[in-house]
Amino acid sequence: MASVNFLNENKIIECEIGTNLRQLAYKNKINLYCKIDSFFNCRGNGLCGTCRVEVVDGKGVSPMQPIEEGSMMGWIPWYVRSVSKNHRLACQIEIKNDCQVKSHPEVTIDREATQERRKLFFAVSFFGGIFTIMMLFMLMDLIKIL
Repeated sequence: MASVNFLNENKIIECEIGTNLRQLAYKNKINLYCKIDSFFNCRGNGLCGTCRVEVVDGKGVSPMQPIEEGSMMGWIPWYVRSVSKNHRLACQIEIKNDCQVKSHPEVTIDREATQERRKLFFAVSFFGGIFTIMMLFMLMDLIKIL
């Protein structure tokens, strides 16, 4: 048995080793989502990055997987999150030992990485749009020939 101390909710919950943190919180009526994320999330598949928590001591949980690293940074092309090493996705955490968790950790935006991502996004959109228009003109020309 392990105990998980949810610091913001002031609850200590006993659970089996190997229990998923998101499922544990859900069963004990602890909301890990902020505002609209409660309705629009990936339901524990590690894709959306909305069930972020902070593992205070950094111990007692499974190691971070590659899918979690990508989701923590954010998939939205408009911004990149600056993520602390203790921030994790609850849906990807297995409890290995006693741990302390803070729900709703503060997230900041990495301005430099965001600017780079926006430049890349707009460049790909621009050249992708030109390519699409060229392909349409070629298709229209083919239709005229036939």
